[in-house]
Amino acid sequence: MPLGGKGPLTIAILMVEVVLAGGFIAMRLYTRKFLKGGVGADDYLLMITWVLQFLFTVLMIVSSAYGFGQHNTDINADDLRKAMEVELIGQFFISIAMGLSKVAVAAFLMRIIVARWHKAVLWFWIVTMMAWSLLLAISCFAQCAPVEAIWDARIENKTCPINLTDIAFVMCSWSAAMDFFLAAFPWVVLWKLNMPKKEKITICLSLSLGVVAGICGIVRTSGLKVLSEAADYLYATADSIIWTNSEMTITIMCASIPVIRPLWTKMLGGSSSAADRWYYKQSDKPSEGSSGIVTIGRWRKERKTDTTNTDADFDLETVPRPDVTSTKTTTIGTFGGDADSENGILRNSQMIQQRREFTIDYHGGRDLEA
Repeated sequence: MPLGGKGPLTIAILMVEVVLAGGFIAMRLYTRKFLKGGVGADDYLLMITWVLQFLFTVLMIVSSAYGFGQHNTDINADDLRKAMEVELIGQFFISIAMGLSKVAVAAFLMRIIVARWHKAVLWFWIVTMMAWSLLLAISCFAQCAPVEAIWDARIENKTCPINLTDIAFVMCSWSAAMDFFLAAFPWVVLWKLNMPKKEKITICLSLSLGVVAGICGIVRTSGLKVLSEAADYLYATADSIIWTNSEMTITIMCASIPVIRPLWTKMLGGSSSAADRWYYKQSDKPSEGSSGIVTIGRWRKERKTDTTNTDADFDLETVPRPDVTSTKTTTIGTFGGDADSENGILRNSQMIQQRREFTIDYHGGRDLEA
């Protein structure tokens, strides 16, 4: 049957948003793969999110062809059952996608923050968000037995022990709360990190747009009672579908803006800023703590003839101090052994390097010369 009611508007919004989200993810992947850094867990999570969003959009188009967005009285019984069945499958996919989109933002922050309690807080939100997301997805089909009774009113012998409206209300409320948390959290944890101020502002402001996603979540949550309106289900759930997809699209955009900054800079004809270089060096290496090494000795910077040796760029000779019972030898200029990373400063460099020799006097009872 032809599209009608709220169907055309809903499909138009969903199609625009899925293209918009896909564009941001494509720019994000291009930036990560060809310009800076490398593809990480947050990128893969967003890709999966978009695939689920795309499937959701396709399913809603199919459902609209059977009568989604129209009043039940305007649709014949067969089309009504088919439209409800296809919409329910779409809700299964979008429930998982909603959780993954929030987890992707948290995974993005995981690449930057270093404090354990910061990571612990993010893990709490990740686990709880995905738990509610999966519960809602499963409940879409587990709410009634047999499952066909959900969309087929002709089945009288049925039991519906799960209240989908209550589960959806809790999950959507938690999702909106996580939007506001992810918008505020960077201002607290990133501001104290040793990173360029411009980069802090970029990340914090972009993630602060998550407030808009949170507002969409609140509007969507306030209208969830329509899930119980079986008498006009296809028409009543149209607004909720729109707000759900909008919230997820905004989340994807917020998570992608800081990452695609080098691409934007390149398009404007500029070069990578110190902030860009800091972020991608931080995000591509594991967090490391200081080992408290005390090093006294000769700093040698020489042209290396064997460029295959990536284990050392500068040599520091450790000389024991009278009050130090144990010493360690460290290497400056190498981070994690990633030969393709910018972290290896001056690694395999063919530039002219200088040699310095200096003497340090230790005024603790003995003189050291190197």
